[in-house]
Amino acid sequence: MIKEEYFGSDDQRAVLRRGRAMAELLGRDARHSYYGRTVGLVSPDDGDIDHLAALVRAQGNSNCSAVPLDQAAAYKDALAARGLVPLHYAKWEGTASPVVAARIAVENMSLPGDLSVVKVDASTPDDMIVSLATMALSCGVLPLNGEVLRGLLRPAVCLIAVNKSKKVVSCAAAATFAHQDHKTFGKQAWWGMLATDPSYRGQGLALGLGAQAILEMNSDFGVKDFMTGVQPGNAASEAVCGRMGLVPGEFAIIGCADPQALANGRMTK
Repeated sequence: MIKEEYFGSDDQRAVLRRGRAMAELLGRDARHSYYGRTVGLVSPDDGDIDHLAALVRAQGNSNCSAVPLDQAAAYKDALAARGLVPLHYAKWEGTASPVVAARIAVENMSLPGDLSVVKVDASTPDDMIVSLATMALSCGVLPLNGEVLRGLLRPAVCLIAVNKSKKVVSCAAAATFAHQDHKTFGKQAWWGMLATDPSYRGQGLALGLGAQAILEMNSDFGVKDFMTGVQPGNAASEAVCGRMGLVPGEFAIIGCADPQALANGRMTK
């Protein structure tokens, strides 16, 4: 039996557990997405507002990952009218360009001498996963569930930088999110979970790990299309996305929380 690995507050862990259970139920349905947090709708064509609201109520959080920009405001209003808390993220994406940009970033990456890069997998010690989670959470970033981080559930890569004391000081991850048979987004991967311990910032660690994660998703699984969500106005995240060859496209990602399950209305940073 696979060990459960969920991190965060009590509320966050409860939502992650419900998300994993929902993925077990709906994982074969190409209308739905999952990359290690909660099950969502891929696009409005895959289900209506009531469908998404039901996913939010059942899990405590959900999302629709490709809402046309001209529909985003009405989409948020409809969710808010149901007593839910929607959040708008710009969907930054790119095909092929992220792989080119990642190669350049990795070539220019200079890892501090006291650090080594580890690819998380089934054999990664539990205490190293805990160290990863502790560091990411301190940066406001909620880790994906352990099965996805370890690459046991779907095509995914998680890379960490570890110091000589075996403390994780930076991380990045990528994973496919839509069902492989989804006609529009079946070959696109989510990219993110970039975080770095404050004492190691300013050295480009998360950017370098993120670039390497893109290259490994490409070499291991043939993925060349990547996306991520950025809250509008987050200049630092926008700059990182730009360096990775991602651009804001024609879609928004609408996240949504049930305030009864997540009091602050936000699953992660």
